[in-house]
Order: sequence, then structure tokens, then C-alpha cells
Amino acid sequence: MITARQAAACAAMLLTVAGCSDPAPDEEQILARIEAMQSALAEGRPRAFMAPVSEDFSGATLNLDRRAARLLLRREMLSHEQLRARLIDIDINVKDQNRATASFQAIVTGGSGLIPSTGRWYRVETGWRLEDGDWMLLSARWTPVAGSR
Repeated sequence: MITARQAAACAAMLLTVAGCSDPAPDEEQILARIEAMQSALAEGRPRAFMAPVSEDFSGATLNLDRRAARLLLRREMLSHEQLRARLIDIDINVKDQNRATASFQAIVTGGSGLIPSTGRWYRVETGWRLEDGDWMLLSARWTPVAGSR
């Protein structure tokens, strides 16, 4: 039988080994950021959603800066009790050591009940920049494919 002391020592050893491992490849780091934003949207956490958005963000579709993007997000969250985004065909392309793009399709739904009352399908192109070791969303452009508001 393993004692609590042995379990703690084993856990400490595993954490030490994990701490020595190489950081995740850039593509995985960017994907993790995108997935965290997706979760934050579904959980109604605008601050967490905006965390990876760079201070000099540019939303080309509606000519948004970071502040305007945050206000748009808040408006949508107040308008819909639930917001969800299903992302498909995610393609991440690292351009150089500190620039990358990620493109995907997003099916965004909103409503207050079990069945969403609004939905739209978008084609999304994003630009990412490595800032102090973190990949930050620098730009976004989205084009409606289908759906209604």
C-alpha cells in the first residue's frame, strides 16, 4: 500500500519532470488559446475570453480595436443567456518565430433555452503574435457563410 508520503513524493517528482520538459509546440499553444476562448464564451466569462487578445488587436470585419471588441462581446453576452461556438477545420500556420495564422469555421449559436434562437456560420481568419512567451490574438476577420441573427 502506498502511503501519503510516498504519493506526495511521487507527485513532486512528476511535477519536476514535467517542469523540465520542452514547451508545447507553437501550434499546440495557439490551439490551446483558441479552445480557452471557446470555453470562456460558453461559460459567460468575457474577461477570460479577452485575456489572449493583444492590446493592439484589430478586428478588420467591423473595424474593431480591443476595447470595441470587448464591448461587442459584452453586448452579445447580455443579449443571449447562452452563447456557444463550435469550431471546425482549424488550420494553424506558424509563419516565423513570433507570427502565426489560424483559420477555421465557427458555428455560433445563442439563446436562452435548450434550442438556440439564433445561429450563424462564419469563416474566420486570425493573426497571432508571440508576446513575452504567450501567443496573443493580433487580428481577426470573419465572413458569414450562412445563418441568421
